[in-house]
Amino acid sequence: MPDISREIDRLASIIADKTKLAIEEVVSALIELTQDKTSEVALELLSGMNLRNIMLSKTSNILNTYEQGAILLLDNMYTTSLLTESTLRILLDNSKRLLASELIDKLGDNILQKTFMGITQKLTPTQILSTIDKVTPDIETQVITAYGQYSSAVTTFLSENLPDNTKYVYIGAYDSKTRLRCEDKINFSPATRKQIIVKYGDMNNEVWNCRHRWEQISSKPKDQGFNKDKYIDA
Repeated sequence: MPDISREIDRLASIIADKTKLAIEEVVSALIELTQDKTSEVALELLSGMNLRNIMLSKTSNILNTYEQGAILLLDNMYTTSLLTESTLRILLDNSKRLLASELIDKLGDNILQKTFMGITQKLTPTQILSTIDKVTPDIETQVITAYGQYSSAVTTFLSENLPDNTKYVYIGAYDSKTRLRCEDKINFSPATRKQIIVKYGDMNNEVWNCRHRWEQISSKPKDQGFNKDKYIDA
């Protein structure tokens, strides 16, 4: 797997750790706010809070870290085409908004619900965090997925500006974890945009937790991370 993939994995791990810390801080603040209050008063206090703004402030640095990874993907993407700064910014903002929906909106709803239930059940902060953790999807996987979707979107836009005979390769790990459909795309490479869309419907990767992406082929495809030789080390 190319170094870029390891760096993306590292950033995803950092984002996951920061998000978990933000959850702990928010839960601790909610518990302190409702300490010694009746369930009825606690419910009234929690329901009147704008948890989205609280989560947004706690995760602002997290989204900045995510943006660093997106810029890194662009810097390491081979292409002979260009997109305007405005287009790249819109695509990145859309990607950040989708990730924020998972890390702020949906997660915030879970925090509020599980914290209130924990308070009424007289659970300890550790127990409340445990109940939140059980309903929280794997954050690293969500981040990897967001990066994959962003990369696919950029490739799709770039491909529209390139000649029809431009070839693309499906780059990324080829090991025991590789999905059969990704394996098929690797072996189908190199292929034109039209060939890819006819066979697969679009130029996306396999979206959820996918470690691959289509990229315009360079003169040194192996340096891009393209390799048709399967290896076992996952």
